[in-house]
Amino acid sequence: TLDESKLPYQCGIIFFYHIACTGGSSMNRWLGKEKDNNENVTYWTHWGRHDGVQDKFIIGMEKQVKDLAPQQWRIVHAHGFSLFPNTSEPYLYQWREEVERQGCGFVMTTMLRDAIGHTISQSKGMINPNYTLDTYVNHLEPENYNQRGIFNTQIDYLVYNRGPRNQHNATKEEKVRRAMELLQRHFDVVLLSDYKRFTEIILKVTGWNPVGMRHANVFNG
Repeated sequence: TLDESKLPYQCGIIFFYHIACTGGSSMNRWLGKEKDNNENVTYWTHWGRHDGVQDKFIIGMEKQVKDLAPQQWRIVHAHGFSLFPNTSEPYLYQWREEVERQGCGFVMTTMLRDAIGHTISQSKGMINPNYTLDTYVNHLEPENYNQRGIFNTQIDYLVYNRGPRNQHNATKEEKVRRAMELLQRHFDVVLLSDYKRFTEIILKVTGWNPVGMRHANVFNG
């Protein structure tokens, strides 16, 4: 939760948890432009499409949260395989504590999208068009609870990212409860396809000079 009486923060980290196919590419590019348009702002990301990425992301984050100077902002972009919130939650507490200890703000944000639009977006140009419907949704069947599948629901991406999925066979109700728990504990800004509001909040938090956001739906790096 943001304390508006303290805004803008004098320094800090914007931690953008990029859920695939939610318009995150637009948000990420906008953050990059803000970095270029403002002094004392840096940008860092580490993500990939295979196991082992999270270990390096965590090592990199340990450096990002250290030694923040007055008026300094660091943008962190977490995406595929960067962080598995369900099992790596203690790091989120640790990073926030370290940043706030320095008198700076740790602002964690993500964007959500309506479920149908999110599923359609993942299927357009990203998945083999010859897949049958059964192949496409087979991992969502109860007996396949721990399979990663061809695509991610937003809840799966929020809770598991692209890491090991539902290893303990949690019910759908438990997965929703856990997703809400993670959002409430750690995320300061959560919106539903409201990119204008996202830019307004981040600018209010940081005091940055504004630049416009162009829409994009594919993130390549």
